Amino acid sequence: MSLESDEEYETMSSDNEERHDSDISEEKLFVDEALAKDKLPSYDGDFAPYFQNLTTATLFCWIYKHNISTNAYEDLVDIIMRPEFNRDHIQNLSQFHQKKTPSTLKDSKMAYQLSISDIIWNVLNNPSLLKEMYFGAGVDSKTKSEYWHGTLWAESPLFSQEQLMISEIYQCGDFVYYYDNERKLGRLRAILLNEENQQYRLRIQKVLDYSDLPGTFKGELRQNRFLSGEVWLQDEPFLTITTSQISEKVAADTLRITEILYKHHTYWRIRDATFSYQHPLEYISIRQPPSPTIPVYKLFLDIYYNDFGTFRNVYHSLEGVYVQFGNMPARQRKLLKNHFVLGFVPFGGNFNEFMLPFISEMKEFEQGKLIEVNGQDAWVIAGLGVITADLPQGNDMCGVLRHNANKGCHTCTASQESLTNFFQDVPATSRYHHITDDQFKEIFNKPATTRQRRLCTEFGLRTRLSIWIGC
Repeated sequence: MSLESDEEYETMSSDNEERHDSDISEEKLFVDEALAKDKLPSYDGDFAPYFQNLTTATLFCWIYKHNISTNAYEDLVDIIMRPEFNRDHIQNLSQFHQKKTPSTLKDSKMAYQLSISDIIWNVLNNPSLLKEMYFGAGVDSKTKSEYWHGTLWAESPLFSQEQLMISEIYQCGDFVYYYDNERKLGRLRAILLNEENQQYRLRIQKVLDYSDLPGTFKGELRQNRFLSGEVWLQDEPFLTITTSQISEKVAADTLRITEILYKHHTYWRIRDATFSYQHPLEYISIRQPPSPTIPVYKLFLDIYYNDFGTFRNVYHSLEGVYVQFGNMPARQRKLLKNHFVLGFVPFGGNFNEFMLPFISEMKEFEQGKLIEVNGQDAWVIAGLGVITADLPQGNDMCGVLRHNANKGCHTCTASQESLTNFFQDVPATSRYHHITDDQFKEIFNKPATTRQRRLCTEFGLRTRLSIWIGC
């Protein structure tokens, strides 16, 4: 590099600094109303009236499109104005990223994280919030507007009432005999409260014998299986009966169920009983409170995970995690004050590491935890009812490949080309938790990475298990 060019560069830099100092010394002009017509810029040409030419117009768009700071713009001008600058030497951004230059930046750390235990304590000890919250059995309502009107709330022991004393103790998941014109067999799915009279109702799934099957499914083979003790489950819709219609319980080990009858586009079909969502009581167990007189609060948590970037720049990305309480009515959940920040994960932060303390606390709450509420001990049970995320992040949480993969749906195993098929047999192609667990085990048991990847492609799953699985 020549001495003359260095001197020219120093002179140019000093001119820029003087110009910058003079700009600072000028009186600042604050524009808080529309300018008069005589003060508006008056340019002629293709870019009138705001810009003189193409250069100023494109530079203006570039600066505001990419949020370029004034200092960054001035540095770019200095580079371009140097006599050694040659535009033919400019590489694209990906070539610069390939340079193996060690970074001098400090490790990015989490901004802050709040404990879900603290959030729960503050909510339950806030009288104005507590009086608005619902705790109890699922509600049988004609209008489904709240979480406690839904199936998940009604069937899960984490949120609803799991047992009821009639002539004896009946628990959700039990097989029972009930009366509906005649004595029939069914499975108790949920214990509900009628919204109108606050009386208990029971949601029953039908269990069919051979005579109840449609004619197309009758045959010697199924008849012989029925004679040896086999019965058939019928999929939705379920029945809702009163407690007086219950007759007695049936021991589950006396029944054999291998198939489920269901309707698909007005036609009856039969699928293997393996392709069925397990009742929550089959995989969830909770501890009873230390005392029968202690108040019990069951919390339905709704987690929202948002991974967003500002101005389409990955270096400005920020991940936010928020929590809502499904025990609040919809009108309360809409209020901004009832959205609670669990924490932020800035660019460079590890989302899994960030969520590990939360998951650890939630596993404690699923079993039940003693907390002081309004001056007295209470038994608090909390569970994740809903997790909301963008499509890519949602698939990551489920351990499923992204949506552009052949089987990139986290709710079904349909191939990509058949996703637009309106006659899709959803029950037969859905992802079932227990089946997905077995598929993950099969993947991890393969010693070779190539075999694991081949199975991942076949199942539409990832090679790495999500921290949310098993939560």
